[in-house]
Amino acid sequence: MVKILDIHTHVGDIFHENRSITFKTNIKKGDYEDPFIEVERSGYTKPLIVKDEKDHQRLIDAGQYRVWECTMENFGNDMTEDHVDYACLLPVLPNTSFEEYLAVSKLDSRFIPFTCPDFSLSIPELEKKLELDIQRGAKGLKIHPILQNVSLEDPKVEAAVEVFGKANIPTIFHVGVTSYYGPDKDYPTNPEFGDPQYFYDFAPRFSKYPLIAAHCCLLAEDFAKNTKGLDNVYTDTTMCSAELMQQGVKYIGEDKVLFGTDYPFGTFKYSIEEVKRAFADDERMMNKVFFENAAKILHLEGY
Repeated sequence: MVKILDIHTHVGDIFHENRSITFKTNIKKGDYEDPFIEVERSGYTKPLIVKDEKDHQRLIDAGQYRVWECTMENFGNDMTEDHVDYACLLPVLPNTSFEEYLAVSKLDSRFIPFTCPDFSLSIPELEKKLELDIQRGAKGLKIHPILQNVSLEDPKVEAAVEVFGKANIPTIFHVGVTSYYGPDKDYPTNPEFGDPQYFYDFAPRFSKYPLIAAHCCLLAEDFAKNTKGLDNVYTDTTMCSAELMQQGVKYIGEDKVLFGTDYPFGTFKYSIEEVKRAFADDERMMNKVFFENAAKILHLEGY
């Protein structure tokens, strides 16, 4: 049976509501209007991001509900049900941390903890903290420009990527313009910091370090054009139909596409179905997307 490694997941409340729910138990999944499930059931052919303000608010609300249900217990049960072997946990400071995710990984070895820069620190302090995180077992770095309200042009971002790049450990970036809060919230975020152009400008300056641009299989041809010649750049399959995954392999490269769900915003069941549909006639490629490509850049034993 093929192994499955999800490169892109979160546990707990990554949003600025900042509810501490990771280790709570017996949290039942609620009954609420959920546009995410409509997109999933369409095979990711229905657009997730919509212009209609009312529909977008429904999406924002559903995303918040999904993280409030995303306890370690619920997450682990979903992994078991859908036969997911490993999940990379991506914290988003200030709301979820490496320490929190490291504790999760100690309780369940299927979880692979990443860390996240604390941009409130000075550069020397930031670097020292990340070096310590690597010593304690961080397997990657997560940067979310929108939720952390930081541009990839910020010197602190460059300093953080340098620490992990020199250790040959990957950094994964959120890429994509979206808003996570409605007009009634005034949290420090900037949706424009997710513009892919920031990543396109950033990546060539760090061409020797493994960089993962999340969500960019959704725009495979454009992404490939703008990162041409960069052998160090990868993306994931979050929110992608089988057809988009096939385009990702075609344009970006068969070694560069990693299975990802953005759990809890994407669920394992439907994402796994799309990978199996995309590569039903190519078991080798299915294995690469589901496991091997990510295992190599994470330096898992045997890769």
